[in-house]
Parts: sequence; structure tokens; C-alpha cells
Amino acid sequence: MKRIDLERVPFDKDKFKKRSALRTDVSQMIKEDCIIYVDNQPTILYKKLQTDTSALRWAVKNIKYGEGKRSRGLKSISAIFGYSPRVAMRHDYCTATSMAMNHKKQHHIITDFAKELVGYYKEYFPEQFEFHNKLIEEKVMQDWTIGGSPFTSGIVNKNNQLKYHYDAGNFKGVLSNMVVFKSDIIGGHLVIPELDIALEVADNTLTIFNGQDILHGVSDIEYKNNSSYRYSVVYYSLEQMWKCEPLEGEIKRIRKVKTEREKKRLDPVHMDSLKKRQEELKSYSDKEFFKSAEKNDK
Repeated sequence: MKRIDLERVPFDKDKFKKRSALRTDVSQMIKEDCIIYVDNQPTILYKKLQTDTSALRWAVKNIKYGEGKRSRGLKSISAIFGYSPRVAMRHDYCTATSMAMNHKKQHHIITDFAKELVGYYKEYFPEQFEFHNKLIEEKVMQDWTIGGSPFTSGIVNKNNQLKYHYDAGNFKGVLSNMVVFKSDIIGGHLVIPELDIALEVADNTLTIFNGQDILHGVSDIEYKNNSSYRYSVVYYSLEQMWKCEPLEGEIKRIRKVKTEREKKRLDPVHMDSLKKRQEELKSYSDKEFFKSAEKNDK
């Protein structure tokens, strides 16, 4: 494996954050397998995979994606996998992602591939992997990890150009693993201005790095035809998963929360307050209607 030693170059983060990533922002394009050292520490692995990834490619091409917008209106098409922590006002319990329920086979293939990634992680980042693995063993119940790995979750991005950003929400000091599939596109490089490099991230490649520590973005993507695509499958460990109880305990928690909600919903005092509010709204609506009618009569 070729070793490349780089230094962080001075740059104004505020000028890059949340703006589009451009190939011209950096001077060097890396296309060959290599491990990049910064301050004499292994920091980034870029490698063409020799592992059979045909099932993983099939899986990411055959799931339903949600479409939304990231900061400053950039369209995002993605699907999450693995597990989700408690989220206030949405679901106050830990749970499997919707992909696990709606696309069982695809989800199994994607999460099971984490076993393959563990081998590369151990080989090229032995100290970081040991730290990552021990941290998850201490903080997260095994019920909430995927594929016999320290990862808890992940995301599949479809045809996403991503503005410069730092990843957020993961355990500190651990590395994310990203597999990329491409076909008939130009661009879609991983641009890292702080190191003055862009990774080609060619078809069937793996990139391992700490996205919370390194500012990065995906450059413009040009599609050659209607069948063109770029998928990135990113595996990571969400910090909030430490709050999750063992699966049995979390199921009990879900039942308890739902029972409490039903009791509150059926509580006479609560029902009376809702009825009173409904009558107040109706009274207000009637008044507005008669006022409007009087005006029309005039």
C-alpha cells in the first residue's frame, strides 16, 4: 500500500463551510490505492475493493429513497440503515430504521457488509479500530450494533452533491467507512481543502476517515445518460445510541410510553379541556362568519 504524507494547509473554514465543493479548490487528485498520513498518523485510507460487492450494489439500487433538502437548499436523496436513537417529539425510543422493515433483504445485505469493512479497518487503522471497538463495547448494547461491527447505523446517498461540511452526531475520535458505486458519471469526487486533495472515489472503492475532524464535500456530478448513478454507503457509530437499553428493555419502554399516552388521551380532565377548546374555536369561528356576513350585506 502506498503511503502519502501530507500536512494540513492553512485555510479559512468559514469561506468553505456550506458552499459547493469544487475540484478546482485543490491542486492534487488522488486516484491510486493509498493510506494518507497527517502528522505521522494514519488519517485516510483510499482503496479499490477486491471483495465481491455485487450484492451490496444490488441492494442500494433497489431500496426506496427519501428526498429532502440540506442546508441552503441543496437536494438530498438518501436512506438510513441500522438503528436510530431516541428523538424528542418524533419517537422517544430506540428503534430499527424503516429500511429494516420495508426492505428486509436489502437491509440485511447492507448491514452484513459491515463485517467485510471491519477487516480493512483493523488492518490499516489497528489502534483506531481497537479504540472504536472498545468504546462501543463500553457504551452501546450489542443489540444496537450492525453486522458484528462497532457501527450502529449508516446512510446511503444517491446522486448527492454535498456541500462542504463536518459530519456530526458520531462518537468522537472514531472513523467512518464509505463504499462508493459509480456508473457513467463525471465528477462526484471527495474534496478535502484542508489537505489540498480530492479523492477520485471511483466505482467500487472504500474510503475510511474521520468526517467529524476533516472538512469535506462532494464535487459536481455530470450524468452521461439516464442510467448514470453515484451511490455512497457510509457506516458510522451514533453517539446517542448509548442511551438505548437492551432490546427487551426498549420494547417495555415503548409499551409504557404508548400506555401513558393512551391514558392521557382518555383522561376525563384532558378530554374536557379538549372539548372546551373545541367549543371556543367553534364560537370564534361563528363570530367571524357573522362579521363577514354583515360586511357582505353592506
